[in-house]
Amino acid sequence: RLGGHSAPRTHRGKERFPGMTITYALIQMLEKIAEKTDRARIITKARAHTLLMNGKTCIGLTYEKGGKDEKEYGPVILASGGFGADFTQNSLLAQYRPDLMHLPTTNGEHCTGDGIKMGEAIGGHSVDLEWVQVHPTGLVHPDEPDAKVKFLAAEALRGVGGVLLDIEGHRF
Repeated sequence: RLGGHSAPRTHRGKERFPGMTITYALIQMLEKIAEKTDRARIITKARAHTLLMNGKTCIGLTYEKGGKDEKEYGPVILASGGFGADFTQNSLLAQYRPDLMHLPTTNGEHCTGDGIKMGEAIGGHSVDLEWVQVHPTGLVHPDEPDAKVKFLAAEALRGVGGVLLDIEGHRF
């Protein structure tokens, strides 16, 4: 039972949070495909940065791994997540929601919009990037109160009896 729910209506798995369960299942399926076929290859500790084009057709990408650029050819799916952790002046956040630049984020440090930027660099268009969700419940680490990246204090905390306090110690 979460937040303002009057009755329990959310499911929690025994081992993990629902999103984690789904993500792990997808990763395991991808690992099986990569092991048993040549339809997929998993490259870790790399950063994709440029889409390779043949005219108007994307034919692969360039990625950096260990300080060296490598090319990978084949279909490309951009599924890189959001951009809430990029606070640079040329970020998507600065472009679409400069009013939020002063706020911390509960996105991971990796959420810098790289996939969106790669798509736009080849003429792709995005919509609704001004719709940035702001969570008011980021946990503040006492040793780093001004850190720009916070850990999300999920609504589930209140569902199990957690109390949220503002900077003055008042409940909200």
